[in-house]
Amino acid sequence: MSENVVAVRSIEIVTAEIHTIRDNVARVFMDGVVQIGRRLEEAKQLVPQGEWLAYLDKELGYKPSTAQNYMRIAREFGDGQVGLSGKTPGDFFGNLGYSQLLPLLGLPEEEREQLAEEHDLAGMSSREIQALVKERDEAKANADKLQKDVGLLKDKLEDADKDLSDYQHKLHDEKQKTKAQAEAAKANAETAAELQRRLEALEQQANTPRELTEEERAAMREEIAAEQAEAVQAAEARAAEALARLEKVKNPAAHKVNFLFGELGEYWNRLQVALHELEQSDSEAAGKMRTAIGQAVAGWAL
Repeated sequence: MSENVVAVRSIEIVTAEIHTIRDNVARVFMDGVVQIGRRLEEAKQLVPQGEWLAYLDKELGYKPSTAQNYMRIAREFGDGQVGLSGKTPGDFFGNLGYSQLLPLLGLPEEEREQLAEEHDLAGMSSREIQALVKERDEAKANADKLQKDVGLLKDKLEDADKDLSDYQHKLHDEKQKTKAQAEAAKANAETAAELQRRLEALEQQANTPRELTEEERAAMREEIAAEQAEAVQAAEARAAEALARLEKVKNPAAHKVNFLFGELGEYWNRLQVALHELEQSDSEAAGKMRTAIGQAVAGWAL
């Protein structure tokens, strides 16, 4: 009695055979989908206009979405061209079934191939592949948003730098303006002090209890007239300085006249006080002085 020799098959051998059969079936299936998709593209051109949906239902039993997916798979996976990676779409996706291919439709070729290299798509369900694509899309969207936010932040930083530069320039201009005003104020104060000193000297002379000579009176009239002219010139100079800073004044000429009038009024009042004090001690001299000043003022008539 002969013994039947039974070959011992290990789990490794069985598993390897399953993988081989599965891959072959998948490749045949994908090739079939691509072939059908190409012919659907051809049929769509041949079917009379308006009869495409009826043709799909009656002749093939396909839903419009199914036919559309077949045609898209043919366009995106069926060209057989070798890409930059040196592989064809069949090398990357030939082991995938119909439902596994659908989530990959619409992805750029580079992204599809990268997914295939990083993940075992053949061992994943269509839902897992769809989740993977969704996760990738969200990551890409977040990266794009981050890049946009970085761009906006960069723009804000540039605006802030510009604002800081503008502020520094304005601060410098304000410092220069304040310095000029301080120097003008100092010059005005020195001029006023000198006028005050001369006026006090005149007042002291006017209070002297003696008869002034005609020469002294004439000299006093000339000095008063000179001081008035000097005061007017100084006031005009200060007005010109002020006008240079008043950029927004609507009528610079009117502002100048008003400023000078105020300066002239101040010294006129002080002169009246001095004449009044002179009149207390020497009314005759005061009268002559008033006459002389009146003549001088009449000579200044506008």
